[in-house]
Amino acid sequence: MHYKDWTTLKDAGKVAFKKIAAVAKVDTTFNADGTVKKAGTSGEEAYTVLERKVYNPDTGEESAVQKEMSLSELEQAKAQKTAEKAALTTEIAEIGKMITQIKKV
Repeated sequence: MHYKDWTTLKDAGKVAFKKIAAVAKVDTTFNADGTVKKAGTSGEEAYTVLERKVYNPDTGEESAVQKEMSLSELEQAKAQKTAEKAALTTEIAEIGKMITQIKKV
């Protein structure tokens, strides 16, 4: 998915963010006699996925593809695109100056 398609796909119900619940794991340590020495829980933190509907072109069957995404990943992508925009704006300004100069020749 291209970032530019987000709104169109979201409005059409083709993509959505979903929070995947944390999975708790029970960590248990046993004594030599088999009694529980220590029991506690640990687990993964909840995470967010971008779920996208895809279709098999041969059968038309719909399925969902999930890609884990984070706020920091999107912020990094935005910063990169902003930097690219700034570089293009500078380049466009320089081209404009060149156009002005060539018209004077």
